[in-house]
Amino acid sequence: MTSAAGEPADDIAATVLVAQDDAESERDLRSSLETAGYRVISAKDGAGALRLLIAHPVDLVLCEAMLPDMDGIEVCRAIKQAPATRDTPVVLLIAPADEPLRQRAIDAGADDVALTPVEGATLQTLVRAQLRIRHLKRQINELEGIVVTLARAVEDRDHSSGGLAEKVAHWAMQLGTALGLPDDQLTFLYKAALLHDVGTLSVPVGVLAKAGRLDPGEFTQVKRHPLVGEEILAPLPRADQLLPAVRHHHERVDGAGYPDGLGGDQIPLFARIIAIADAFVAMTSDRPYRRRRTREEAIRILEQGAGKQWDAVLVDQFLRLVGETGADTVPQARSAV
Repeated sequence: MTSAAGEPADDIAATVLVAQDDAESERDLRSSLETAGYRVISAKDGAGALRLLIAHPVDLVLCEAMLPDMDGIEVCRAIKQAPATRDTPVVLLIAPADEPLRQRAIDAGADDVALTPVEGATLQTLVRAQLRIRHLKRQINELEGIVVTLARAVEDRDHSSGGLAEKVAHWAMQLGTALGLPDDQLTFLYKAALLHDVGTLSVPVGVLAKAGRLDPGEFTQVKRHPLVGEEILAPLPRADQLLPAVRHHHERVDGAGYPDGLGGDQIPLFARIIAIADAFVAMTSDRPYRRRRTREEAIRILEQGAGKQWDAVLVDQFLRLVGETGADTVPQARSAV
């Protein structure tokens, strides 16, 4: 549900904590915020602000830099260090000429600073921006929870595959980092790698764990999993960043893959990266239908498939990374969040 202005409705009903000991300044801030539809609670000192923050759900803190008992920097630092409140945005109100205090505020973790006195329009713009950021962070946190739940659901069906998704995500991150991808893209690459096989939830466990060769009907079931994965993930926030990798991680650069027969650079970069990481992890792990291959065997197969099954440039970069680690396994998957 959104407001008439297009912002999430919970932003309009947000609670703002104002820590301000000057009665006139507090009254001006309250009036401006309440006019915009926000709920306001106030404290006259830092200790009072921290008590209110614990007792009430607060979406944003506006804190005067100079309070009777402690300065706003200390209040901000206390908020950001407490696990229960560290995600609450804090805006410090400082005097225009106090540049050192501005830097101290940033160092203490303040999300923004505002120069006093703050005009009503400026205040409302600042508050709306911080609440929008908070809303987006909540969406991301929700996505993280869904990512973990779905990834575990896939592996819980087949106890022999525990931890493989994390290993694929680790190697995908290593390759993405070597390619110089920015942090936001690495985050999405990590999630896509974790979830690339979520569509196998539609494939019977007996087919996934079959020791012998799959018959045509069984292989058709397996080949549908990228499409099913795309359908499962489509409703998630920012799913557009994940879906191409999930759909196309079984394409081949020679065009002989599935589901769409894409070739070369037509295959999305994330999908090409995940395909290599997935192949290496699968080859060097025990599976129900075969024992793991040695690291040297896996490297040889990747080299032979470069330019046919996998992107040759990416394989070359990946094998350099493997050579630098000197190990088949990943001690602990790196988190991108």
